[in-house]
Amino acid sequence: MPALPDLTVLDPVGPATRWREVERRLLEDGWTPCGAGDWAFALASPDGGTVARISPFDPMGPWTARLYTEAATTGRVPRLHLHRRLAGGADLQVMERLDPVPEAEAAAFLAGFRERHPALAEVVDRVHAEAREQLPWCGPLDTNPSNVMRSAGGDLVMIDPYYADGPALYAAAAQEPDRFVRTLPPEARQHLTEIPLDCSGPWPQEERDALAARVRQEDRARPAEELIAEAAAADVSGWGFTWLEGRATEERPPWRYSRLLAEAVGAAGVAVDLDTGGGEVLGEGPRLAREQHVTESWAPNAALARERLGPRGVTVHEIAPGAPIPLPDASADLVTARHPVTPDFEEIARVLAAGGEYLAQHVGPTSAFELIEAVHGPTTAEQRRGRHPEDEAARAREAGLEVVELRTARLRMTFHDIGAVVWILRKCPWWVPGFSVDTHRAPLLEVDRIIRRDGAFVAHSTRHLIRARRP
Repeated sequence: MPALPDLTVLDPVGPATRWREVERRLLEDGWTPCGAGDWAFALASPDGGTVARISPFDPMGPWTARLYTEAATTGRVPRLHLHRRLAGGADLQVMERLDPVPEAEAAAFLAGFRERHPALAEVVDRVHAEAREQLPWCGPLDTNPSNVMRSAGGDLVMIDPYYADGPALYAAAAQEPDRFVRTLPPEARQHLTEIPLDCSGPWPQEERDALAARVRQEDRARPAEELIAEAAAADVSGWGFTWLEGRATEERPPWRYSRLLAEAVGAAGVAVDLDTGGGEVLGEGPRLAREQHVTESWAPNAALARERLGPRGVTVHEIAPGAPIPLPDASADLVTARHPVTPDFEEIARVLAAGGEYLAQHVGPTSAFELIEAVHGPTTAEQRRGRHPEDEAARAREAGLEVVELRTARLRMTFHDIGAVVWILRKCPWWVPGFSVDTHRAPLLEVDRIIRRDGAFVAHSTRHLIRARRP
């Protein structure tokens, strides 16, 4: 059996990863384009023996991967090395490189596989039957001869026998968008208009944009109670925000913290990332510190961080809120944090070695206060002063750190439907303590009225970048 390929470049990839990020990672690792179809495109590994199939939108991806897994012992499906469901309904499959076969040979395989390979036929039919029960627009088995290829070992294998009925699916999106948005949830179709369509296209960009806009408009037009219920049931674990794509926007600070973080940890010996969430931001870096630690106090996030960062050798410390950083004195040359809950500069100074650095992006004062006050009520002057960058810089200096950089930004936030508001208030429960859709129903409906009148609810966030060193 051939050796397994080195896929460590994909270790950080998970359900919050966007498909373009996966493509970027592989291209930077030396993978090269090797083909494209209607639903997906492929990249070949540097040695040519492995192929990554990336689909921006593929409802059938999990079912095909399941077939490859459950029928693996038959030797008549590709050898699947990795499958990941990506953000917004995208799909990644990494498998052995296959070669085309003559059409007549492929057609003969398809015509006789049930008699010659009954174990394969059983899995094909069983998985397909379940897919058709659960998925709208799941088509019949695809008997195109191009769906038979030859493995490196010389055997004929079946690929992609399941497909979504694209013409019917996209016709429903264009002609019956109200039914479409209720059939396929938003998080499963964020990249609906980004498929390659290399075989059936071209699909002009203006037509793609028009369809995406129509679907977004129909999503936002759903009744408030439906949007609220959907957001109340949605997953808010981790520290990814892909659920908000197309529903809310926030400007980004000009300093690009994720790039600064990746550069810093890549050059560090011992580093700790505080309040890491599910490790989403740290995990974007191509290299981590030689000895990388993270802390997280919320159990669901800590579990996600272990899943995402554990394979890269990261030590995940699940600690109580406000607990000391679980490292010895003067042991780290880098401490990082993106939006820490309450930065403890005494602890940061304690664990930093001489010359060590604290690099962080903090939430600033009055962040999202327009929304917070609309849902929770008026805030006090003390609350509005909280998290002020000058106050935090002063505390860092009192702890013995030298503040070498302090930058601030005020950023526009827009919420295009009340579901986005509910989701962010659940994601960030400290914004409105005690928030629930039942206790705050009346103000939520008022915010919904504003959104429908103005097209969006506008708020502003503030951020500051702080870089400090221990002398």
